[in-house]
Amino acid sequence: MNVRRAKIIATLGPSSNTVDVISELIKAGMNCARVNMSHGTHEGHKKTIQNIREASRLVNREVAILVDLQGPKIRVDKLPEALELKAGDTWYIGHSAVIKNYPEHKNRFIPTIYEELVSDAQVGARILFDDGNLEAQAINKTDDLLEIKIIEGGILKSNKGINLPNVKVSAPSFTSKDEEDLVFALEQDIDYVAISFVRTVDDIKKIQNFIKAKGHDIPVVAKIEKPEALENIDDIIYHANMIMIARGDMGVEVGNHLVPSIQKDIIRRCNLVGRPVITATQMLESMIDHSRPTRAEASDVANAIWDGTDIVMLSAETASGKFPMQAVRMMGQIMIEAEKNPKDRPLLRNQELVGVTQTMQVAAALVAEKISAKWILSVTETGRSCFKMTRFRPSTRVLGVTRSIQAVRAMCLYWGIAPFYLDSKGNDLESVEKEMIEILKQKNLVTKGDKIVVTHGRGSYFNEGSTNLVRVEEIV
Repeated sequence: MNVRRAKIIATLGPSSNTVDVISELIKAGMNCARVNMSHGTHEGHKKTIQNIREASRLVNREVAILVDLQGPKIRVDKLPEALELKAGDTWYIGHSAVIKNYPEHKNRFIPTIYEELVSDAQVGARILFDDGNLEAQAINKTDDLLEIKIIEGGILKSNKGINLPNVKVSAPSFTSKDEEDLVFALEQDIDYVAISFVRTVDDIKKIQNFIKAKGHDIPVVAKIEKPEALENIDDIIYHANMIMIARGDMGVEVGNHLVPSIQKDIIRRCNLVGRPVITATQMLESMIDHSRPTRAEASDVANAIWDGTDIVMLSAETASGKFPMQAVRMMGQIMIEAEKNPKDRPLLRNQELVGVTQTMQVAAALVAEKISAKWILSVTETGRSCFKMTRFRPSTRVLGVTRSIQAVRAMCLYWGIAPFYLDSKGNDLESVEKEMIEILKQKNLVTKGDKIVVTHGRGSYFNEGSTNLVRVEEIV
């Protein structure tokens, strides 16, 4: 049986936010549904989240929910009509409200919703529009306006994004809109939250403290897309719960030619310290309109797996594309093939071990490999013991057994972990183990003669932070 270790996040949107379609996405291999707060309303997002949970119930398979906060947006304001920017032409850009003071520039004015654009930028700064498709340079500056010269022209429409590479943008990563969106998301019992525009560790700590103050413990995904984040990458990896390589904005900010090497470097750094990492943006972009990806896109997904990414993400392919189920299915097929020829797994003997739980999980992985065990059964209360095991990329399949639905959903994004909900109230070792193995037999996950390696805490199966026993069982 082909078993995929790396996980898939699929973004939901107009093409995929109904119960029926979400159910099919789960069947196709979606492990986590991404809800993008840059679009839609709270009412609409609440309905989507309800649909995710209902689809999970119908399919009988839990998936995680990742809410992706918008972060600060620098974009063109509404235009009466599209603007034609020609190379060599001179234009003016500033906050929408200031044009009334400069009637002489009204026919060559680009309005922006970002009030601090002029104060943040300096003469000589590059200004990119529409994902970098149009480029200008600041040649003069007043209190209210930047005079810009068009370097790469084209048609500019309302609401298109503006990027300011190498400009120290003063906008906070965690905006007032993000606060409102996060309060809403926490009320919906979501599983992960992603923060955009991360530049320093302080951006991570601010949102972590906000979540804690609201009485929640939700993992924070740091989206790496700004050059400043790359300057502080090790500290950000250390403090974030998960990293997302947001290749779209990153490519605009630093140049597409640098993205592949940056991707490999971030994945390597995350692997070394056991931090899960997501590779995102335009992985199967052509499947927005076509039922098959290009060969280059297939290679992109496979190379991300070979680099060591834990998770890959689909964006517009599933949110607004014509073939959302096919995109998830194709992504999974590429990943399975890539995992048949994996990169060298980290040698366990060379890894630094911290704490009893981590040591026992590595021991379980080594024992399971040596005896060709069918499964490692990691019995866990919160999923943290399974989280620690993923760092070492065990070759044996790992069943994360828990009686917590929240832990099941969290483990949906752990590399190589198959979450398993055990509806048991008891802590008696013998009875719980007998019940657990019987369920595995009924589900044809084990058969007579199979060996399994069981890890759990001393005296109690479900006891947070207490994993200190490894035992081998043969199914009879």
